[in-house]
Amino acid sequence: MRRVLCGAMWVGLLTAAGAAGMGCSETPSPTTATVNKPTEMAAAGKGCERKTPGVGAARFSALRQGGAVVLASHKTSTFAYVADEDSRAIHTVDVDKKEEVAKTTLPGAPAQVLVLADGRVAATLKNTNELVILEPDADPSKPLIELCKREVPAEPFGLAASNDDASILVTSGWGKALTSLNDKTLEPNFAVDLPREPRAVVVDDSGERAFVSHAVGAKLSVVDLTGKHEVRAVELGVERSSPVASRLPNDRLRGGAQGYALAKSVSDADQEAIGEKPPLVGKGIPNAPAKPTPTAPMPKGRIFVPMVTVEPGDPNVRSQAYYGDTRDGLPKEAPIVSVIDSGAERSMTKAVMSLGTPLTEECILPRTAAVRASTGTMFVTCLGVDTLVELDTRGSDPARLERRRWKMPAGPTGLAMDDKGARAVVWSQFDAQLSIVDLKDSAIETIALSYDPAPEVAEIARGRRIFHTTDDLRISNDGVACASCHPEGRDDAFTWSTPEGPRQTIMLAGRSVETAPYGWQGKHGDLKAYLGNTFSRLGGSGVQGGELESLIKFLEKMPAPKKQELATVADIAGGKELFMDSQLGCAGCHVAGPGVDKTTHNVGSKAVADLDTKFDTPSLMFIKGTAPYFHDGRYKTLEEMLSATDSEMGHTQHLTAKQRQQLSAFLGSM
Repeated sequence: MRRVLCGAMWVGLLTAAGAAGMGCSETPSPTTATVNKPTEMAAAGKGCERKTPGVGAARFSALRQGGAVVLASHKTSTFAYVADEDSRAIHTVDVDKKEEVAKTTLPGAPAQVLVLADGRVAATLKNTNELVILEPDADPSKPLIELCKREVPAEPFGLAASNDDASILVTSGWGKALTSLNDKTLEPNFAVDLPREPRAVVVDDSGERAFVSHAVGAKLSVVDLTGKHEVRAVELGVERSSPVASRLPNDRLRGGAQGYALAKSVSDADQEAIGEKPPLVGKGIPNAPAKPTPTAPMPKGRIFVPMVTVEPGDPNVRSQAYYGDTRDGLPKEAPIVSVIDSGAERSMTKAVMSLGTPLTEECILPRTAAVRASTGTMFVTCLGVDTLVELDTRGSDPARLERRRWKMPAGPTGLAMDDKGARAVVWSQFDAQLSIVDLKDSAIETIALSYDPAPEVAEIARGRRIFHTTDDLRISNDGVACASCHPEGRDDAFTWSTPEGPRQTIMLAGRSVETAPYGWQGKHGDLKAYLGNTFSRLGGSGVQGGELESLIKFLEKMPAPKKQELATVADIAGGKELFMDSQLGCAGCHVAGPGVDKTTHNVGSKAVADLDTKFDTPSLMFIKGTAPYFHDGRYKTLEEMLSATDSEMGHTQHLTAKQRQQLSAFLGSM
């Protein structure tokens, strides 16, 4: 039996023999005009180590964290490596001359890049489930050279290096894993299962633990890098700080989502150790913030988690407004930066306070973060409002201590900090532009990178912008965007209180085509009608004309995860046989598996607050990664759903544990 696994399901399988040959291939670079052909030595199979040590660009700083844009140094010049998912390339930009000097075409869409200790560049290829290692040429104006790549768990995203530079850490969003790979060979050290949708990863000052953020779930994962590699969770739910109410009923905390970014505290001493003592700022510099007096150095051992705190309402009570009320004085979605004491593994941010009202350009879609040691501030890029904000880190919630902000081109998804040069480098994916922000005088210079999409792709890109736009009264009356509830087209893992009862958010990516009717009640026969109804329910005036058509095309073409078969062929086959068994009744509604019967059913699943008894048959595509289940999110896992007795959906209660495992394996393969 052959399993091609590189992640969560590796646990227990990483024997010395098994780890030696799974998924790591040394391949020549693509034969395109933008990629250097590998040297003969590179093609001969010498591992992932450098072929020409000591030449080309080197790592810029001691911060061992990846990003959509990272910096490298070559002699006296600074270069930026930009991971561009749209063009499937890494752009090399001379930050000093402000010009693109090279473009390295890749075999997949890079989510993040990381410069390793010896100057090699690691990149996560999100859509091919691979990590690729590249080597810089002696001339930075030439493309990178591919050395090797390895399959990893589905949808690799975040990157970090261990403090001793011996290991590369990779998070996998859809694969729900953190994988540690040998820096030189890419052989696996270990892999651990994580909660849903892990994203950014940083290693603490001791080098003994990794901290991982999550796009959903209001949790921060802590993974031991030594010993048994235990995984622990830090709760990021918060109370409300409001003159109306300070605590939710039954001591329930507000939830959270959009945890894409992490930043670690950095002191001046850290920078001095690598020859990067930054200049003083503030004195005599227009628009620059004054340095605190007396100096208040940034505390060591702090992890910062920009995210959004969410109040979906009580699922047992029908709300007056769709998708949550704001009667407590706080919007249903409000920005927050949780400050984590890494030593104690606890959040120091216990409450959220809103200083404004909806439609005030709040950062409710944060994507990247970086710390500037010399000022004790952190910087966050925000989708939706397309801004870069500077926050003071000395409070319990830096989101409420904004100092400055800059307008960016559309889609700022990458951020790198040059503290010594007093500049921030921002990658705006939607506009394919790199901005260099002078932090002394706030000036911005923007570089357009080489990407010329086809007309159809450009129209889909326009739909993507609309999908991520916040503070748009056409979409909602409180500033939330489509992406607020559907990050990357997925679901936010919330069950929302609505006037019709509890409604769980459904994944859109890979499910928007041929799954009509839409909505839990199945009342809308096409996407145009369903979107119109959604905007109306959210209090928006509606998107019309060509922009609506672009949004629909984006929904239909929205990238879905690339699946990996993590179960045995026998288990999947056994599960399929059970699924098709007429006595179980699964295939009667879920036609041929992922299909739907296009009607509603009363399966005895009415919740206390529900008005209706009939619900639409949802698609089962990608069901393994979309917990919780049912319209009211009553089941936390597939196994719990299959063994439940509180509904009439299917007849699976009598199945043995082995049969439920097989049926779950088949569902997970969809």
